[in-house]
Amino acid sequence: MKAGKFSMVSRSVWRSGRFKSLGSERAKLVYFYFLTCEHQNGLGCYRLPDGYAVDDLGWSLADYRSAKAECIAASLVRYDEETQEIFVEKWLQNNPAQNRKHLVGMAKAALNVESASFGELLDSALAELDKQLQPDPPPRPGYR
Repeated sequence: MKAGKFSMVSRSVWRSGRFKSLGSERAKLVYFYFLTCEHQNGLGCYRLPDGYAVDDLGWSLADYRSAKAECIAASLVRYDEETQEIFVEKWLQNNPAQNRKHLVGMAKAALNVESASFGELLDSALAELDKQLQPDPPPRPGYR
C-alpha cells in the first residue's frame, strides 16, 4: 500500500495515558516518527529496520532502541524482531477504511505483512472494519 502525502494523527494523543507514560522526549518524538515517517502506510504496519530509523532521525542506535523500547513498553507499538516490522496500536481505529474499495486495498496490502502475529491482528481489525463499514450506495441512474 503506497504511503500518502500525510498521516492522520489524532489530537487526543496528548490526553492518552499510554502516550503520557512515555518517560523521555525522545520516546515521544519516535512515536510521532512511527506515525508519520515515509515508511508508514495505510495499515500502520510496515517494515522498519533500525538502521532506517537511525538514519532518518540522525540518532545513535542505542538512543533509538531505547526510545523504541519505551514505546513498546507503553503499548503504543509492537515490533517483530524477526521481520523488522512495526505495528502501530490503534492505527486502524484512528484511520479506518473510508469505503469498500479502500478496505479491499488495505486487505491486499495486509497480504504483504511478513509477521504472522501482525497478520492475525490485521485480519481481525480489518474484519471488524468490514462489519462497521456501511455498504456503498447503489449508483444513481444516469450517472457514470
